[in-house]
Amino acid sequence: MAATVLATTLLFGCEGGGGSPTAPAAPVMSTGIIFSPASPTDPAIALRGNASGSTVEIEVYAVGVDDLYGVSFELRFPADLLRYESHGPGVFPSLEATRAGVGQLLVGATHLGPVDGVSGGGAIVVARFTAIANGDGRFDFSGEEAFDSFGDRLTLNWHGGTVSIDL
Repeated sequence: MAATVLATTLLFGCEGGGGSPTAPAAPVMSTGIIFSPASPTDPAIALRGNASGSTVEIEVYAVGVDDLYGVSFELRFPADLLRYESHGPGVFPSLEATRAGVGQLLVGATHLGPVDGVSGGGAIVVARFTAIANGDGRFDFSGEEAFDSFGDRLTLNWHGGTVSIDL
């Protein structure tokens, strides 16, 4: 009886192991969207992304800024891979965003009236995209401008990112 219990325990203990420890592991296949942001250096406007299924939200955000009152820029995205769907606001009370052409989203955001600008950081706009094809592409800025509450231009670093899509 003890031999039967020992044999049964050994069989169940080995079950599911399969293969040798030196055999190569089966490749792990994953699908979806991967967004890789550039690493921002202060003060900066940068991107970060959040993907779910075939949708990706790209947040344009400020980091390490002092008195950022308003910004305007064109966000360039890979239109052969992503379709712009919509956008949502960030920390600025006034935000406008519109498609300016193929793969171009024109954005303007500002405070209103005699108030201080953003210091530290915060979201400027969140743009939503739907993946329409597989491949790799870039998000970049063009025509970027930033101003403080006195109307003076701010010198900021602008950091884009890359997207990889495998649906």
